Amino acid sequence: YLRYETSLGRRLTELGILVTARELDSQFEWSAHEPVAVQEGLDPAVIDVVRFRKSTQGLGEKEALIITLGRELFRKRKVTPAPFAHAVKLFGDRGVVDLAALLGDYAATSAMIDVLDIHLKPDQKPLLPMP
Repeated sequence: YLRYETSLGRRLTELGILVTARELDSQFEWSAHEPVAVQEGLDPAVIDVVRFRKSTQGLGEKEALIITLGRELFRKRKVTPAPFAHAVKLFGDRGVVDLAALLGDYAATSAMIDVLDIHLKPDQKPLLPMP
């Protein structure tokens, strides 16, 4: 459900996955999902905002909000009332629950990748610049 059937749609679902991968510096997760995000129609300019941790100014309202909410969650371990209320307005209660579950699920996936020390295939090019 979280990968293919959320109320957010596939393009915004992939954006949420990329935000999680970037905030947790998960090369494996990012490199697996960036091509899918492009295939699902996510604008490469939006991907670069996430990849390079740029400002969300000038992005579409939904894209900017998903990035902002994910950044708050992973950087501050909470979401402040204004982005939360904005998310409810844009996505509805179900959409906010879907987004929270998606971010949490891919954070758990990132943890598994780290614990199990999973790496890209030797011939696979890393797509995420690491700090």
